[in-house]
Amino acid sequence: MKVDIEASAKKQALQGVFDRAASTYGGLRYFPLLGQWLVDVAQIPSGVQVLDVACGRGAVLFPAAQQVGPHGQVIGIDLSEGMVQETRVVLHRLGLTQAKVLQMDAEQLEFPDASFDYVLCGFSLQFFPHLEHTLSEFHRVLKPTGQVAVTTWGEEDQRWSWYGDLRTAYQAVVKLGSQSLDKRDDLFARFSRAGFTNIQIITRELDMIYVDEEEWWTMQWSISGRAGLERLEPKRLGQFKAEVFERMQALRQADGFHDQLQAHCTIAKFP
Repeated sequence: MKVDIEASAKKQALQGVFDRAASTYGGLRYFPLLGQWLVDVAQIPSGVQVLDVACGRGAVLFPAAQQVGPHGQVIGIDLSEGMVQETRVVLHRLGLTQAKVLQMDAEQLEFPDASFDYVLCGFSLQFFPHLEHTLSEFHRVLKPTGQVAVTTWGEEDQRWSWYGDLRTAYQAVVKLGSQSLDKRDDLFARFSRAGFTNIQIITRELDMIYVDEEEWWTMQWSISGRAGLERLEPKRLGQFKAEVFERMQALRQADGFHDQLQAHCTIAKFP
């Protein structure tokens, strides 16, 4: 594949952001819920071989490992060595010997053709600079009759649209994503062009509740948006945080701050 300097720089930035976020990333409460949902929708049987691409802190990896049981195997890969190291510790603690994690670029999968029964990927397709090639790699490593299952974010909660505007005003934005995949038609077209068939897209709504401002703020430092916040000098960052918290008060409810998340799960098969 032709070397793309801009894409390479973006990958390096992503790797750094998620290395720095790895210690708190596992505390994001919605990822385990949606990771279990992905595994459930995929209907993975016991004893099969599974690849979890961009495994992060194991939101998909752990339930997939439980699902395949001791006679199956799940291999998780992630570009971030920090994520890999943190997840290895948890795997060891849980005793999930049927799972392992490796540092690897999803666009250059280091596996032979037809290695896996399932390829899973949770909320990471938007970061791959060469998505068409990445999907072809998914296709390549799947066994005949294998299946891919991925989750992507849908429409955002418009009650929070002001946050993006405020970040722009403060110049606290670094674009690490390479494409938006929030439209069902777009997802269907991309998987179809990659050679997949029997494409199904299931959408789920999740009402995420943050108990206070600090929990919400910690979440912002655990996702890719952290890269933009890191651009601000400490004093400017303090001003930004104070203004964010002030604006959040209009969204406060009795049980905290609600963010309506929408997720798409795309399932497709090897022809």
